[in-house]
Amino acid sequence: MMPAMVATEAVRPRVAPADRALALAAVQRWFLRAGLFLLPIAYAWNTYDGYVLPKLLLARVLLFGMLALFLLRYAVEGSITLRRSALDLPILAFLASAALSTVLAYNVNVAVFGTYSRYDGLLTSLTYAGLFWLSLQTLDSKAESRALLRVMLASGYAAAVLAIGQSMSDSVQLGALAPAFGTLGQKQALGAFLALLLPLAAWELIAARAWPGRILALNAIVVMGLALVLSFSRSAWVAAAVAVLVVALALYRNPRARIAIIALALLTVVVGGTAILTSGVALQRTDLLQLGDRPVVWSDTLRLIASRPLAGYGPDNFGLVYPSFQSIYLQAPWDKAHEEVLQIAATQGLIGVAAYLWFLLAFARAFWSGHRDAAAWAVLAALAGYEATLLLNFTVPAAAFPFWIFLAGALVTVGGTRETKSIVVRAPRLAMAAAALSAAVCALATVPAYFADVDLRAAVVDDFSGQSAAAMAPAQAAASLAPYESVYATEMGNIAFERNDWQAARLAYKIAADLGTFNPAVYRNLALSDQHLGLFAEGLAAAQRAYQLDRFDPANRALLLDFGGTP
Repeated sequence: MMPAMVATEAVRPRVAPADRALALAAVQRWFLRAGLFLLPIAYAWNTYDGYVLPKLLLARVLLFGMLALFLLRYAVEGSITLRRSALDLPILAFLASAALSTVLAYNVNVAVFGTYSRYDGLLTSLTYAGLFWLSLQTLDSKAESRALLRVMLASGYAAAVLAIGQSMSDSVQLGALAPAFGTLGQKQALGAFLALLLPLAAWELIAARAWPGRILALNAIVVMGLALVLSFSRSAWVAAAVAVLVVALALYRNPRARIAIIALALLTVVVGGTAILTSGVALQRTDLLQLGDRPVVWSDTLRLIASRPLAGYGPDNFGLVYPSFQSIYLQAPWDKAHEEVLQIAATQGLIGVAAYLWFLLAFARAFWSGHRDAAAWAVLAALAGYEATLLLNFTVPAAAFPFWIFLAGALVTVGGTRETKSIVVRAPRLAMAAAALSAAVCALATVPAYFADVDLRAAVVDDFSGQSAAAMAPAQAAASLAPYESVYATEMGNIAFERNDWQAARLAYKIAADLGTFNPAVYRNLALSDQHLGLFAEGLAAAQRAYQLDRFDPANRALLLDFGGTP
C-alpha cells in the first residue's frame, strides 16, 4: 500500500489591517514630504513655460496622490478620523467668494483656469485649499509637523543654491549683477518663499541644542539670506528682516544672542542695498527709493474696484479690465494690482476681502491659544514674513503651493486643530474605487497640459526658425490638448497670419479672444485679418478692443482710425 502523499504549502502570514494602515500612513507622510521638497525646484526644460506650469502640474499630482492615499487608508482602516482646523471656515468662505466671482466674471474661462503663466483661477485656489486640507490629515503630531517644516527648509536651501548659481551665471554673461530667481522663475516669488523660510531657520538656530544643529541652521540662514539679497526684492528684504527679528526678540532671552540675530537681520538689508547701489544692474537709483508705477496702479485699481465692489471681476481677470481704468501710460502691461488686498478686491470684491481678513484673524487667534510654545512664534513670524511680501506684490503659485502646505504644519504646531469622531467605512470597495478615480483624474489634469506646452515650445521654435509650415502641426496639437488656453490658439493665429491665411488666422484669433487675453496684438491682428476678408464691422470691433487694452500705443490708435472708429 502506497503511503499517502501530503501536499504542503508555505503558510503566508496575513498582514493585519492595522499594519497596512500604518504602512499607508508612512507612505502618506513621505509622499507629502517628497512633493513639498520638489515643488519649489521643479523645472522643465522642454516646455514653453518651464517655471510655473511644472509646479502647477506637480501640485496636482501631489493633490490627487494624497487624496488617493487618504481614501485607500480610509478603506483599509475601516474608519477614519478627520482633523478640523481653525482655518476651515475662513478658507471655505474664501473659496465660496472665488466661486461666486467666477460665475459673475468678466471672462469665465479665465476665472476658472487663470491666464497663461499666472494660473491664478478658481482651480488653482481649490488646489491650494486641497493641499492644505490633505496635508492637515497627514500630520498626526507636532513632531511630524516639525519634520515637514525641516523638509521645506531643505527645499528652500536647494532653491537658494540654484538661485545664487543662476544669478552668478547671468551676471558673468551680462557683465553686471543680475537678480536671482532660480527655479522659482521670478525674483518676487523667490523673495516671498525665502521670507517664509528664514524665520524658521532662525528658530532652528535658537532651538538647536548641539553645535551640528547650530551649524546647519546658520548655514541655511547664510545661504538663503544671500539668495534673498540677490533677488533684489525690497519687500522681501524688509519682511524677512522683521520676521527674523520677531523670532529673535520673542524666543532668545540671551541679550548677546538677541543682538547677534538682530545684527544679522539688519545686515541682510544693508548688504542687499549696498550690492545693488555698487553694481551695474539695470535699476535706477530712484527706483530703489520709490515705488515706481505702483501708486498709479493702486489709485486706478480703487476706481476699478468701485465699479464692481461686491463680487469683483473674477479670478485672474485683472489684466482684462484694468486697461479701461488706466490713467496714464505705463511701461509694461499690468495684469496684477501688485498689492494683495487690492488684487482680491478687484477680482473677488469686498466679499473676498472679508474672507481674507477672517483667515488672518483666525490664524492669529489659533496662534494665541498656543503662544506659550516657542515654535508658535516661529510659524507666526514665517506667516507674517510671507504675507508682508504680498503687501507690495501678489500671490504667485511657485511660492504659494509650499505656503499652503506650510500652513497645515503651522496649525498643528500652534495647536489650532482638533479631531472629529471616527467615521466608519460602509463601502470600502467604493472608497478604493474613488482612490482609483482620483489617480485617473490626476492623469487627465496633468498629462494633456504638459504635452500641450511641449507642443507649444516646438511650434514657437519652428516658427522663429522660419519653418511656419512645420510649426502649424504642433500648434494645432497644443490647442487641441488644452482648448481652454488662449495662448495656444494665439500661436495658431500667428502662424496663419504670417502665411497670409486670413481665414485660419481669424478663426484662431477669435478663439483666443473668446477664451480671454489681455494681449492687444491678438485683437490688432484679428482686425487686420477681418479687413483682408472684407469683414469691416467685425474688424472695427476688434480694433476697438485693441485700443481699449492699450490706448497709449500709437499702432492701436492708428488702426482704429483706419477703420473709421473714434479713439
